[in-house]
Amino acid sequence: MIRDDTMATRDLDAILNRVLLDDDARSCRLNEHEVGELLSLWGITAAETHVLALEADVAARRCWSDRVLAMSSQHNRFVLKVLGRDILHKSDIGGVQLIALDSAAQADDVLRHADEMLTRLRSSGVAQDVEGLLACEYVPHQANTPGAEILLSLRQDSAFGPIVIVGVGGVLTEWYGRATAGNSRIILPARNLTSDVAAAAVMAHPVLSILCSPSRLHRDPPIAPERFVAAMMAMANLADRCAADRPGPTLEEIEVNPAVISNGRLVAIDGVGLVSRRTWPRTLRPLGRIDHLLAPRSAVVLGASAKGANPGRIIMNNLKRSPGIATDRLYAIHPHQQEIDGVPCLRSLADLPEKVDLVVVCIPAEGARDAIADIVAADRAESIILIPGGFAEAGHGDLAQDIETTLAAGHRRDGQGPVMVGGNCLGIVSRDQYNTFFLPDYKLPFTDAEAGRNLAVVSQSGAYLVTFASNYDGLIHPRASISFGNQMDLTVSDFLEHFLTVDEVDVVACYVEGFREGDGARFLDAARRARREGKTVLIFKAGKTALGAKAAASHTASLAGDYDVARSCLEDAGAVVAQTLDEFEDLIKTFTLLKGRTSRGRRVGIMSNAGFECSTVMDALEGLELKPFDQDVRAVLDEVLPPFAHKDNPCDATPMAGTEAYSAAVEAILASDGVDCAIISTVPVTPALDNLPQNPGRHSENLHGPGSQANRFIRIIGASTKPTVLVVDSGALYDPLVTLFAQAGVPVFRKIDRAARSLACFLEAVEPSSP
Repeated sequence: MIRDDTMATRDLDAILNRVLLDDDARSCRLNEHEVGELLSLWGITAAETHVLALEADVAARRCWSDRVLAMSSQHNRFVLKVLGRDILHKSDIGGVQLIALDSAAQADDVLRHADEMLTRLRSSGVAQDVEGLLACEYVPHQANTPGAEILLSLRQDSAFGPIVIVGVGGVLTEWYGRATAGNSRIILPARNLTSDVAAAAVMAHPVLSILCSPSRLHRDPPIAPERFVAAMMAMANLADRCAADRPGPTLEEIEVNPAVISNGRLVAIDGVGLVSRRTWPRTLRPLGRIDHLLAPRSAVVLGASAKGANPGRIIMNNLKRSPGIATDRLYAIHPHQQEIDGVPCLRSLADLPEKVDLVVVCIPAEGARDAIADIVAADRAESIILIPGGFAEAGHGDLAQDIETTLAAGHRRDGQGPVMVGGNCLGIVSRDQYNTFFLPDYKLPFTDAEAGRNLAVVSQSGAYLVTFASNYDGLIHPRASISFGNQMDLTVSDFLEHFLTVDEVDVVACYVEGFREGDGARFLDAARRARREGKTVLIFKAGKTALGAKAAASHTASLAGDYDVARSCLEDAGAVVAQTLDEFEDLIKTFTLLKGRTSRGRRVGIMSNAGFECSTVMDALEGLELKPFDQDVRAVLDEVLPPFAHKDNPCDATPMAGTEAYSAAVEAILASDGVDCAIISTVPVTPALDNLPQNPGRHSENLHGPGSQANRFIRIIGASTKPTVLVVDSGALYDPLVTLFAQAGVPVFRKIDRAARSLACFLEAVEPSSP
């Protein structure tokens, strides 16, 4: 039973504060006895233990040995262990021994074993780390047997907060982890975890399900599911209660390895832990100012050169051409010039005639620090974009800290000061508003496109935004493209929270290299809200997120890699996590263009004119359901396709099917009540299809004619509400065909397996509507 009453909470705080008794101690390891105390308080059965302190007098030694004898009476044995906070691998130094007692054993026999172990330990060179000895109850179990030993752990992730990790336990824990490529464990966010979610995770796991299910190894399940889930929930509750955003000490980690299954019970027989005084910083940023950042009406640029096209001057000219900023409210700061490229120059920020919505800072790091201090002190702006790097990423954390301290002080004032994005960022392109990328428009034009008004791309990397914008120029133009860099003030979570308030945006795509401390937990909360409100959060997580400094050395760290924690937490919150950059862009394209299409289910209709595609797609369905076509569809396919075509689902029309026949087949498939979604592919090189631009000297095809394959498909797909993706698997000659489909707002891919995976992901993420 999970305990969370007042007495348990009081006792918990007493134990943790006792460990941190030294006021100078920022963190301290827990010894095994203390771990057992915490587990027992929170409803997890721990083996009985008795501590023999090094300084114990004769009476205390006798009392200890009497208790050990009583504890050992059932099995005539106990486990003797060395006790020490900094001794993590007791077996390696001879600090673990199974003691067998005969029925005539006396207290002196127990003490003799204890003294012999202490003598060995003193000679091994670890005497300074020894606090005493621990006598542990002997718990019979099948050691080194799958389904008998469990790793049960809690951990405070520095970004995402409390997590629970369950895995195969015992001495083979890490071996199982390597042998299964990391699939020997489950990682679950502790906060808001429910018994149903925990049970479903265990029962679906290919390894851990052996605990609660009959198998050839265990005719009867080793433990009842409800008992195992109760232990997981108790660990989650304890992790949440002692998280870094709660009052009191932070329980950084407890690892129980193993917890053994004995007579249907789960009993913790070994454990390590770490407690600290770490707390998460409070978030005080005035997020309402992001409106000024994304839709400014006035702006000033610091760092525009009068001599050449430096980043500041390029940004100034991009702002000059931007429709959102009034020409008479754009300024530059320059100590000598009257104007640059028609933009009036002022000597200093103090000369500004108004408080501006946006300051773009393009001067080196040290000067940037001083300029931001002036902006905050004089309250001259609503928002700041800090372009240059040269801060923490370049070893100058002091400059970054100065800026962060200045901004935080501004946020605490009545006016709350400006918000800032950056440094080390490329800036922002806000559709129909402005562009602060320091790239000339002839290199990156941001050609307008209808698609993308519902999309915001929020990226820690400015270069990634450049590649996305270039690859999809004229096809997808996001409502906002935000490079947030070092997150010295505004974070990725701040921007996600902002776009939850923007009705027009229903897809937020985030490229993230790392979360600031505690900010991952805010991101998870915002992602859950997005899912409830029908918005989609797509994320590509690059790099690693540290699990917390000075975490206890344990198996957990090797089993739960930083990326694995991030992925588990993000997916639990409803975010769609891409594993590769290709997949990330596939998902952005699919979710942006298919948003608003009705999802009735996962019955997919597939058509191609290539047999290899019909075979390959079968391995990439990932939850899509392949049902036979109904009689109405079959009748059309029999009528229009060659007699040797394969007319089941997936349908292979063969290269002999012409444009009109192919289109009629597609229309029949999309019209069928037995089809919820579709993958329509063509290898376009067959002369039977009209899909090339006009070239009268070579052929009679006309890609842009009303009867072309492209225009027929676009009309048919546009008349349907069903999610549909297209595939064109051929080379550069057919780029105009792909472009025409994409400009019409249809997701188009060059490989059918990528199309299938993206469609399956879309349908999984979007709540199905009633048929």
